[in-house]
Amino acid sequence: MTTSTHILIITLICLILISLSLLTIIGKLDRWYSWSQADNDKPSEQRIKRWRKVFAIEILLALAIIVASNVSDVIDNIASYAFFALVVATAVIEHTWIRKV
Repeated sequence: MTTSTHILIITLICLILISLSLLTIIGKLDRWYSWSQADNDKPSEQRIKRWRKVFAIEILLALAIIVASNVSDVIDNIASYAFFALVVATAVIEHTWIRKV
């Protein structure tokens, strides 16, 4: 893959992630979050607002990891660990803060 193709693909991925984050912040993905929950565990309005914040931040952090791993070879070696830590942190936040009654 040539360098210009690589840059184009990374740029498109970044634009898609930014769009997804903006859609989350303005509330266009609320039904998606509600759909992903069990029928007996429908989220409240407060829980949806918390989810918006966490999901938007998660997307932006993933974007930062992608950009940093493409800029630096040092970070590229630890990017998979950073993504794993991001997923674990999001799961912990989901169970401790978002689902807090």
